[in-house]
Amino acid sequence: MLRITRHICLISLLLGTGSAFVHAQAVAQNQAGSAQNAQAYEEEKKASAATSRPPSSAPPAQPKVYKVVSEDGTVTYTDKPQLNAEPLTFDVKTQNVVTADKVPPPPPPTPKVSKPNYKVVIKSPAPEATIRNNLGEITISAAQTGAPKAPIYRLIFDDAPIASNSSGVFKLSGIHRGAHTYKVELTNNTGKTLASSPVQTLYLHQASALINN
Repeated sequence: MLRITRHICLISLLLGTGSAFVHAQAVAQNQAGSAQNAQAYEEEKKASAATSRPPSSAPPAQPKVYKVVSEDGTVTYTDKPQLNAEPLTFDVKTQNVVTADKVPPPPPPTPKVSKPNYKVVIKSPAPEATIRNNLGEITISAAQTGAPKAPIYRLIFDDAPIASNSSGVFKLSGIHRGAHTYKVELTNNTGKTLASSPVQTLYLHQASALINN
C-alpha cells in the first residue's frame, strides 16, 4: 500500500513538473514571438524611413573625360574610352563660369523740343489796295506777331525775291503801273524760310502824260 502511494505521489510530481515546463515553454515562445514582432516592426520602420529620406545633397558624379594623344602629337579630349586614353580627374569644385558683359543702361529719351511758331503779317498796304504814284514808288511794311523773332525779312514781289533786311520795311521805286503780287517771308541766316505771309495784290496807278497835256 505504501509503495502504491509513493507511485501516485511521483506521478503527481511529474505531472506538475511537466505542466510547469509546458507553461514556461509557452511563455518563452510568447516572449520570442514578441521580440520577433518588435524586430520586424523596427525593420519595417527603418525601411519606410529610408524610402522617404530626402535626396542626398552630394554633387552628381562628374562625367569621365579622357585624354588621347595621337602619333603626331595631336591631343584630343573625349568622353568615350579609347585605346591608350588617359582618364582625367577634375576637382569637384571645378566649374565653368562665364562672366557676361554688363549691358549699359539705355540712354534717357531725348526730350521733344517744340518747333518755334514764326508768324509774319503785312501791315501796309492793305490787300487789293490802289496806290497812285507817278514815280512808281511803293512802301511795303511787315511785322512779326509770333515768338521767337526771325532775324531776316525777305520781300517776294511778282514771284521774285526783291530785297532782304532786318526791319521788315521795303521801299520800292520804278514800279510800272498795273497789278502786282507780293508777300513777305521770314528766314534764318542761311536763307531757310521759316514763315510767310499770305500773297496780296496791289494796283499801281500813274497819271498819263497825254492827259496832262
